[in-house]
Amino acid sequence: LQNIYYILSGIGIVVMVLGFFGLKPEELLTSLSIVAAAIAIISKELVTDIICGFNISFSRDLAIGDYVRIGDHKGKVIDINIHKIVLQNDDDDIIYISNTKAYFSDLVNFTQKEIRKYNLDFTLSHNLKISKLELEKHIVDVLEKFIPDYEKYSAIFKIVNIGKDDIRYKLQFSLNKVDPLIEQEIKAKILNEVHKLIQTGNF
Repeated sequence: LQNIYYILSGIGIVVMVLGFFGLKPEELLTSLSIVAAAIAIISKELVTDIICGFNISFSRDLAIGDYVRIGDHKGKVIDINIHKIVLQNDDDDIIYISNTKAYFSDLVNFTQKEIRKYNLDFTLSHNLKISKLELEKHIVDVLEKFIPDYEKYSAIFKIVNIGKDDIRYKLQFSLNKVDPLIEQEIKAKILNEVHKLIQTGNF
């Protein structure tokens, strides 16, 4: 709405200034139409971005503050304007995505769809002789340290593949809200706990 306000204000100022020079309304409209057509041809990509920006702004698919994935980029939406969307990714990098690219890319809105389930895969060697039940107990202990962010009893821990030399495990857990920072911290703590168990042999 703010962008539309600026555009309309700009048009109003131009019309008012040209009116001072005695141009008739119909002549003014004709001139503006010709200029607008020329600008549209020259700046086709910019016009497309603006149109896509209006569609995105008035849709309910995206809002400032949402955590989203647009194409190959994932992060928090910190700005939406008439020609680009600005994301802040998990490394605090600022990513600028044109409205046209965003409009025609796959969009996943983790905030609005409340996608709160997260997965963690890791592989351990057969030589480590770690009991799945014992390993699961240590992982759950780590998860429960993150209550109330962690949704208690949501953890599902299973073996997904037994290879010749190793076993692949998969953990799925849920959080009570979409929070990529908490997700990363939980995963790091779990992997650190598994590494500690391997190093100390406490299993």
